This record gives sequence, C-alpha cells and structure tokens, in this order.
Amino acid sequence: MIKRVYYIFILIFTVYSCDDLVVKKENHEQVLKEKWSEIDKNQVDEPPLFKACNHVSEDELELCFQRTINEQVGDYLANQTITVKQAINDTIWIPLLITKDGEIKLEDFSIPNIIASQIPDFKNILEESIDNLPEVEPAHTRSTPVTARYKLPIVIRVN
Repeated sequence: MIKRVYYIFILIFTVYSCDDLVVKKENHEQVLKEKWSEIDKNQVDEPPLFKACNHVSEDELELCFQRTINEQVGDYLANQTITVKQAINDTIWIPLLITKDGEIKLEDFSIPNIIASQIPDFKNILEESIDNLPEVEPAHTRSTPVTARYKLPIVIRVN
C-alpha cells in the first residue's frame, strides 16, 4: 500500500512539474519587436557630423554640429539684403531633418505674421541657406545610419 501511494505521488509530481520542462519556442519576430521597442529612437549614439568636426572629441561632436550649422546659416542670412518697414526682433525655431542618407531637409513650419508680411520670401532664403550647407554624415544608432530631427533657433534682428 505504501508503495502504491509512493508511486501515485511520484506520478502526480511528475505530471505537474513537466510544464516547466517544456522548452518554449520564441517567435523571432516577437523578440525583434521587443528589442526594437527598447531602443529610444529620439536618442542617437553619434550625432550628424560635418567634415569640419572630424577633429573634435566625442563629447563635443553634437556641439560642433550645432555650432557649424548655426554659423553657416547665420552667415548666409547676414549676407542677404533685407529691407523692412519696421524693426523685427524675433526668434524662430526651424525644424531640420537629417536623413539617413546625409541630406538636410527643411521641414514645414510657420512664420510669425510680422516676418511673413515684411519678408515674404523668408522661407525661400532659409531653404537656400540649408541647401548651401556642407556635406553631412548622418546620425548613427548602434552603428546604423538613422534619420534625426533637430530644431535650429534663428534670431532675427532687422532694423
């Protein structure tokens, strides 16, 4: 009788513990989806890079990128002849898209009414300044080129 109870106990124990011994197959696509969702797509490992920033340390790469783009666009705008009827002192945030192919594109944005009324071709001037930027290497995440968005502040002071 004791042997019988012992065998029944072993049988029940084995049946209920087998569920933990089954090897579960992981769906490759599901694992890939989970890993992809863990990546913060707003953060990049390496920011876009102008050739002028090749000599800069890794800590200063983003600052060099921002400084270069600000200087280039600022110089282009400073060389334009713009006449206005009243003084303008305003800041506009320009959305830029740096594609994974290294193209810099000006995204759609709105211009304050005072600037639009006094400088009607302001968007065209900005597009020309973006087109005249030097060649850029795209941002990288995990050694893969990725598209990145930046907002460029432009201070407009015209008397």
